[in-house]
Amino acid sequence: MNTDELLIKYRNGEREFSSTNLADACLTERCLAAIDLSQSQLTNANLSGSNLQCANLSATVLTRANLWRSNLTSASLVSANLNQARLIRATLIGIDGEGASLQNTDLRLANLQGANLSHVNLVGADLRYADLTGVNLTGANLSRANLTGANLSQADLRGVTLNRAIFDNTDISDVSLLGVDLTQVDLRYALLK
Repeated sequence: MNTDELLIKYRNGEREFSSTNLADACLTERCLAAIDLSQSQLTNANLSGSNLQCANLSATVLTRANLWRSNLTSASLVSANLNQARLIRATLIGIDGEGASLQNTDLRLANLQGANLSHVNLVGADLRYADLTGVNLTGANLSRANLTGANLSQADLRGVTLNRAIFDNTDISDVSLLGVDLTQVDLRYALLK
């Protein structure tokens, strides 16, 4: 299925697109306007290298989706399920400093190694056991995020908001917390190595 076929099916009410291969596709309406694929089923979809800039993927199921090197700049992934998704080297930064919204998103076991999550809204995100090795989180909001068992080693946390984030058994080795507001953050069970 190509991009045009997917968009036509979506407009006609279809939401099941599991295992679709849209590698390197431009999923912004003719690369000019954002598309709406909210509440779609994209389990196991290959979206590697795709342009999803400003796309509405709210409440979309992207379980085990391949989003390697995809552009999710200013995309909305509110309440999306990215459980076990691969977002290695994905870009989720925002235009004019406004990041993508991943508020209340399920990112359990997601692989985000080296991803750019600068200024991303991750309020209430479930990041349990996610691999965030070397991730750029500068200016991101991780308030109330669950980082239990996550690997944040070598992550850039400059200017990050961590109010009430959960750090049980979280690997924060080789991470500088200098200048990070740790108000209401309990690091007693974090792994500092």
